[in-house]
Amino acid sequence: MIRTGIVGFGFAAQTFHLPFLSIHPDFEPVAVVSSNHDLVAEKLPSAAYYSNIEEMLRDAELDLVIITTPNHTHFDLAKQSLEADCHVLLEKPFVVNSGQGLELIKIANARGKILCPYQNRRWDGDFLTVKALIESDELGQVRVFESNFDRFRPEVRQRWREQAGEGSGILYDLGSHLVDQSLHLFGSPLAVSAHCKAMRPQSQATDYFKMTLHYADKEVVLNSSPYRSGKGSRFVVQGDKATFSCAGLDIQEQQLRDGVTVTNSEFGRQQHIGKLEIGDNVTEKDIELEHGCYSELFASLASAILNGTTPPIDPYDAVKGIYALELAQHASEAGKTERWEF
Repeated sequence: MIRTGIVGFGFAAQTFHLPFLSIHPDFEPVAVVSSNHDLVAEKLPSAAYYSNIEEMLRDAELDLVIITTPNHTHFDLAKQSLEADCHVLLEKPFVVNSGQGLELIKIANARGKILCPYQNRRWDGDFLTVKALIESDELGQVRVFESNFDRFRPEVRQRWREQAGEGSGILYDLGSHLVDQSLHLFGSPLAVSAHCKAMRPQSQATDYFKMTLHYADKEVVLNSSPYRSGKGSRFVVQGDKATFSCAGLDIQEQQLRDGVTVTNSEFGRQQHIGKLEIGDNVTEKDIELEHGCYSELFASLASAILNGTTPPIDPYDAVKGIYALELAQHASEAGKTERWEF
């Protein structure tokens, strides 16, 4: 069993981690650091409660620490955990600047520990479908790739993610997903340009962005808006053979919010389809979207810890993602395209 400690017990821990830890036979959640003792006692009564990470690392005899706290705390908490000889699963965004990420990788390598970024949306059903279509060459050479993660949230909420601060705002929150998926598919770009704005009244952090990754042979356009009503476009992928498009978001997050168990046969089954438009005569073909499977990340991480297999996410990928977000911010502020030099 992988003795697991969880740092932070808010939405991310309860929604994206605990449901999978609870059913996977290799994980044993034995300790939690939180400011809410009653909530921990209700949701995970078998776990020991700690008010700070120092006590947990000293007393709980952990193999793995999962960090789900506010973004600006990620570096310090991950560093402490690695130096206590624990593997680390670190929520996105990995860190708030790329230099921190490189330092964590150095510590993990020196300690012989796994440092795994939590980029769960590599296992979204719509993204898995896009990846499969590209790999099968059904689209041909991709020339324009558009990825949108929009919401209808016209009013600022009193949450740390929407307040001013290092690593806050939608660019780091949702942008970290879109960038990770794009770099996973296409590798590093030549340059980055972006417009990042605090668009809503009273907004103190970026809540809208349009970011472009420039490649020699393609353009990758990433967008997020707080004003999109209804089921908006998620992916539009234009190739020299065909175009794929789909709308709406992967269903797994909503199912987790609704309490659908991850062992349910309907978990991850998408409720919408994609469309493939082929050639100049526009032959249309409905595409059933792949099952989403966030559980694969946990299964792969367990295998890496217990059997020495390759971890599900390379931390260096996450550092490149943070660097891309840094370039986007610089490009937006300067009003120019920034060269990729990582």
